[in-house]
Formats: sequence, C-alpha cells, structure tokens
Amino acid sequence: MDIKRHLEIVKKAPSGKGKTSYIKYLSGIKLSATPSIESKCYDCQGYYVDGRTDCKMPDCPLYPWMPYKGQEELP
Repeated sequence: MDIKRHLEIVKKAPSGKGKTSYIKYLSGIKLSATPSIESKCYDCQGYYVDGRTDCKMPDCPLYPWMPYKGQEELP
C-alpha cells in the first residue's frame, strides 16, 4: 500500500495515543522517542479498533512504554 493511501486510512481510524504522531510520521516528519513509541504501538495494535487496551506483549522491546499498559478497555 502506498503511503498516501495508508495516511487516508489512519486519518479515519479511531483516536488513541499515537495517532497524531503516526500521522506526522507518515507525512514525513521526524519524531522523538516517546511519540515514535506511541505511534508504533498505535500501528501494531491495529489503530486500536478493538479498544485502547494493554497489548499484553511483554516480549516486545517497547512494551515497558506501551501507552495503555495495565489498562483494560477504556470507553
């Protein structure tokens, strides 16, 4: 999928920590560490379409900084 189409899909996706940063990344803007981690979690979790919850992937090197670590589904 090309980046332009990917960007359109992400803009329509649910909100969550990392969405804005991921849009910036796809637009070619460099990110610092925290926004990079949050945007990767947003991407990895399928844009939080199933809810903003803990991914429960402790083997992931980014898991210690997962934005919703330890949280059950939020409204």
